[in-house]
Amino acid sequence: MHALAPFSLASVIVTALLATHAHAACPSPPPPVRDVTLARYYSDAAGSKVDPELAEQHRRETAPLTAFVGFVTKQADKAHLQRSLPTDTAACALSWINGWAAAGAYLGAIDGKQAEAQRKWDLAGIALAYLKLKQWATAEDRAGIEPWLLKVADSARAHFDDPGVKRNNHWYWMGLGLGAVGIAAESDKHFQMAKGIMQNASRDISTGGVLPLELARQARALHYHAFAAMPLVTLAELAASKGEDWYALGDGALHRFVAKTVAGLEDPAVFDKLAGAAQERPVKSGAGWIALYRARFPERLKHVPKQSSAHRWLGGDVGVLHKVLTQ
Repeated sequence: MHALAPFSLASVIVTALLATHAHAACPSPPPPVRDVTLARYYSDAAGSKVDPELAEQHRRETAPLTAFVGFVTKQADKAHLQRSLPTDTAACALSWINGWAAAGAYLGAIDGKQAEAQRKWDLAGIALAYLKLKQWATAEDRAGIEPWLLKVADSARAHFDDPGVKRNNHWYWMGLGLGAVGIAAESDKHFQMAKGIMQNASRDISTGGVLPLELARQARALHYHAFAAMPLVTLAELAASKGEDWYALGDGALHRFVAKTVAGLEDPAVFDKLAGAAQERPVKSGAGWIALYRARFPERLKHVPKQSSAHRWLGGDVGVLHKVLTQ
């Protein structure tokens, strides 16, 4: 009995050290943000010219949101990629989401269209990150997080009941948020709403593979086609994980859209002509959607523009997301 005492004491010390290390490795999240007020940062009605001063103001105002979503998505990826203690990493990310959920983050006063846009972008990123983390979530985690995700999704969706709100790329990002929440929180209602938005998108895409409302963005038309591709391709991948082929909707509308957007990224002059305005160069290709599309349809992309494989609004690294959806 007494011979075991030193071992027991050592175990206590090691356990305490591990607990201290785990605590130190999981910093405190930024204070939850319930109310979001953001001003538009474009200097023209078409949304083609970014005002540098307003853009910098926007960066400062969204810093807490960027920090929160960025940390959660990176931790979700880390939990899947690290070889040891993934549970601790996941628990840290889940604790952050739980904290913001308990405080009703994003459920206060959302003032302005830019604030509404931010909420649905962040919703998509958080829901996709949670989808990655769900295998480690406890019953208490699920009870705290999933009802909150559903509330944020419903509040964000209600913004589009205003007939004055354009159903352009913002509508498609709303679809991704709804689809991610639908799967993560196991709500068929929200998944079906996402499907309805994808059906809208398939009708919006022309026979030539363009989105008229995004062409209207003049010098940033190609930028916004690539930006719209992010939620649409990711949403199609969510559907594929449930055995549904949303790429085929509208006689392959999403295929046409991807082909035209990739052609523009390879040669922006394609969109110079389509939009009737010289495209902003260099053109941002968005993130993640090319990797997801190529993983499913390698034969359709002969030329692959360079782009990041990760973005916080896509829940982090799309390679990890692909593995989670296909496992």
